[in-house]
Amino acid sequence: MDPVNPRRSYRSTIRRGDAPQAILTAAATLFRTKGYLAASIDDIAAEAGVARPTVFAAVGPKPTLLKLVVDHATTGDDAHIPVAERTWSREALEAEDPAMSLRLHARNSRRICERVAVLLRAVESAAAADADAAALWASLQEQRRTSMGTYVQALARKTELRADVSTITETMWAMIPALYLRLVCDAGWPPDRFETWLGETFIQLWLPLTPAPLPAATDTG
Repeated sequence: MDPVNPRRSYRSTIRRGDAPQAILTAAATLFRTKGYLAASIDDIAAEAGVARPTVFAAVGPKPTLLKLVVDHATTGDDAHIPVAERTWSREALEAEDPAMSLRLHARNSRRICERVAVLLRAVESAAAADADAAALWASLQEQRRTSMGTYVQALARKTELRADVSTITETMWAMIPALYLRLVCDAGWPPDRFETWLGETFIQLWLPLTPAPLPAATDTG
């Protein structure tokens, strides 16, 4: 009688406590490169070096992975501190000089986009075909509108703006991350160039025009 083949067991090189971070890192990589719909749980498990059941046990199903990956990319770390309460966010919100506030806001937008813009494009693409992705996309859009509105209201208390708060809020919401994706990811702009351009564009669009200096008087006597 032929010997019975023993059942193969999966042996991961990932320690149990490291599995969640390995899984989220793998998910982020695959969502960026393959897209949310094309990246399967099996793909994520293989990329993370864990068994398929470990993905569910350590983190959760794919919609949960997507939300956690986007949340982590937006804030830049695992600390449970809302973006509005982050030091870099408060710096832009509380800057007394309106132009400096807008430049700091452009800096923050650039840094967030570097981490999350491609992921947001993946969520938006998946939203047309996946109910969970659509729900997350709608939630993210509402969060961004609310956050932008809070910032613009604070800006309006510093100076008279060239448009109403609602118009500025909706315009800035529409600009980011769309312009980052087009100019940096597609057109190849360096992120530093994008940050400078965005800050100066905000200033030109929303702050009062600075009168040109009068020419020096000439002595005709």
